[in-house]
Amino acid sequence: MIQSAIAVILGLIIGLFSLIVSIIAVIEEAARRGLQALGVPHQVQTSLLALLLLLLVVVSFRLFGKLFGLLIAIVLLALLLHALFAPEMTGVTI
Repeated sequence: MIQSAIAVILGLIIGLFSLIVSIIAVIEEAARRGLQALGVPHQVQTSLLALLLLLLVVVSFRLFGKLFGLLIAIVLLALLLHALFAPEMTGVTI
């Protein structure tokens, strides 16, 4: 049962991460096309897009940081409970 809960929570973490990365990629591509349409040189585009990427990563961690922390804490708690109450079923021991 705990292994199922861990699998579900890890799936949520991976799904949320994939969603965030997909949204960042869509925003970056739209910004690149907009800069190309304006005739901005390639080196300047790269610099501006790097700054945009950094900003998007910071914003995503500010928005979803607590959720990631909560999901990771639940996984660690489930691993602890599994190690305490079913040590014969896993290689994890405390």
